[in-house]
Amino acid sequence: MKNNTIKVIFDNDIDIDYHLNDTELSRLWARKIKHLQNIPIDPVESYLEDVSDFKRIYQEFCEFANIEPIDIDNLDQNKLNQLHRVYEEQHQRLSRLKDNSILYKLHHSIHFHEGHTTDDQGIFIGWGKYEGPLTHEYKCHSLYEDSIIKNHIYLPWSELGKRPLAYWKDKEPNDQYRFNALAKPHTTFRAKFFIATKDIAPRPFNSDFVTWFDRYKQGWLEHNKIDGWENIHEDSAPLLAITDYKGNLEGLKFKKIIINK
Repeated sequence: MKNNTIKVIFDNDIDIDYHLNDTELSRLWARKIKHLQNIPIDPVESYLEDVSDFKRIYQEFCEFANIEPIDIDNLDQNKLNQLHRVYEEQHQRLSRLKDNSILYKLHHSIHFHEGHTTDDQGIFIGWGKYEGPLTHEYKCHSLYEDSIIKNHIYLPWSELGKRPLAYWKDKEPNDQYRFNALAKPHTTFRAKFFIATKDIAPRPFNSDFVTWFDRYKQGWLEHNKIDGWENIHEDSAPLLAITDYKGNLEGLKFKKIIINK
């Protein structure tokens, strides 16, 4: 890039200047965003859709997928785990169909009811199906920052699965095969980003989680070809761009990002 400056504009005419972080990942991200900056963002991927009404979303999903619904009157964690598996099983087929936003609404709604949403930590922006071939594999694992700094831009974890801590909290099966299949490090590089609205210091791991994780950790690390998994991989992210702006961005609505050419 000839110019490494970025401008983010919000709907109340606040615009903020950023400088691209000096990494290959950041430069590749900026090239992706150049292709998308004039395309409307996806409301589901950008946490703008209300996903609290699980019954309605699940009914629409089953109609779209042409599958028989299960009883969800008692929507406990075991049932949510079962529904997440349904989402995984249907993803490859339904992701190829047109007008498939209900697939992703279901996924977001599952995590909303599990309490795993992160939209209170930042302003998340994504383009959903418009990303197309801009999504690819990239080893993001080693690029995680020690902490997240308010107002900077970061690359979110975007896997078809759960982080190890969420896997444990959700009482997913105590099984190495299922853990290897569902728990994921950060290897998918999508044309997404989030602007942090608060400073975040990674929390120490719960001792019960550490004890449980020790049983499956080595097999999982070898399966994913990574050296380790620390609290930064749960609570932090790779840095994409920095700003000198110190104001409060909470409650603002994203309008546009401009990557200077």
